[in-house]
Amino acid sequence: MNILDIKTIHETEACKRFLSIYNNEKGENLNFLRQGNPANNEPDCICSDNTAIELVGIYDNEYQAEKIWASARGRNTSKKVDIRLLTLDNLQNEVGQKLHKLSKGNYNGFAGKIILLCNLQSPLLEGKEVQRYVEDHSPFRNDRFFERYFEDIWVTWHDIDGKWKIKLLE
Repeated sequence: MNILDIKTIHETEACKRFLSIYNNEKGENLNFLRQGNPANNEPDCICSDNTAIELVGIYDNEYQAEKIWASARGRNTSKKVDIRLLTLDNLQNEVGQKLHKLSKGNYNGFAGKIILLCNLQSPLLEGKEVQRYVEDHSPFRNDRFFERYFEDIWVTWHDIDGKWKIKLLE
């Protein structure tokens, strides 16, 4: 299986998992329709109700990101082991990068609502840490730095109870 197939399957499953939890918690009925087409400047997942999801993986560090994706490709990683746990620091940076891309028009091929879904990949992250981060988070909208903002920004993580959780960041 090539990397594009792996990436597509990963994005599709992450979006479907989020929608299942989101619909259950919010009483909504959003459905995954299809993968977005990057050649047409579409977000990763196109959903019902004129909604799309742009997905970003948030890792502890560069070593973890490379290790996960190298393993998915059946390869070894060449990065030096790094044990720093910077997931929540990286979250802030990644959201800023995605907002920059949104403002530059990277997702202009879709005219509806776009949700940014930040998939926290740390196996050590607990719900109480995410809750504390969300409570202390200063929304990007407050500084009006970017021209455009996502409809919502959500985080999702695999909690220590073995279940996937979601939390609205902004």
